[in-house]
Amino acid sequence: MLTTQFLKSRTSTRDFKDIKLDEGTLEKVYKMVDEEIVKLGKDDLAFIVQSDGESVYKALDGLAGYRGVMIKAPAYLALNTLNDNPASLVKGAYGVEELITKLNALGLGTCWITVSDVDPEVKKSIFNYDGGHLNLLLAVGYPVDESVREHQFDDRLGIGEFVYMDRLGNSATNEDLEQRGLEDIFAYARFAPSAYNAQPWRFVVVDDLINLYIKDYKGDVNLLDAGIIMYYIDKLGESISMGSNWEIEPKINNDEYVYIASKRL
Repeated sequence: MLTTQFLKSRTSTRDFKDIKLDEGTLEKVYKMVDEEIVKLGKDDLAFIVQSDGESVYKALDGLAGYRGVMIKAPAYLALNTLNDNPASLVKGAYGVEELITKLNALGLGTCWITVSDVDPEVKKSIFNYDGGHLNLLLAVGYPVDESVREHQFDDRLGIGEFVYMDRLGNSATNEDLEQRGLEDIFAYARFAPSAYNAQPWRFVVVDDLINLYIKDYKGDVNLLDAGIIMYYIDKLGESISMGSNWEIEPKINNDEYVYIASKRL
């Protein structure tokens, strides 16, 4: 599936088949997780795979879930940030989205699960870790419904509502972005998931630089939103060889627009 088509049709799996991941599949999952941590930085992040999905579900049922409902899955992947640097959570969300792409290639569905309100001691007992902050889970398994459904255009911001030229508030036109080869990238980036579908990300294109901001910053949930949209921009940017890394330096304050990161075209 083309990258643009995959991102356009990317949906969460709520219902999984009651089938455990076989050893061969689990080995592939462990390998991709290890590779992702090397890429992102072992000092900042850890991913924990729990293949006993039943025990995780029983421990968290009523405490965590997608929109308050715990998702039952044969396996779970936990993101653990090892320090209090906001950039670590941004990188972690980026890494989870990258893993979702790789898991999808194995025929596995996924769903983000909120665990921010769960007692840290409960999380530690389930996933057997000492330090850090377990920020989110990813339910993993074979989806009951394997059909592909595309997102609709009518629930997404227009490009000029989240992409600006030179300064915040100066809406970009399709022509502005087409001249830089960015029109299709941002057209498909609109399909990136965000908490409550709030689409809080805002971009300012200045010369050959893309600056990412979050509007009306609400804490960790928006750091996750930032990491997700950064991954989408990178994947879509492959079509124009936009291979530069993001410089992640969140400037957390009370401004309407909070700076998160930037990258060069």
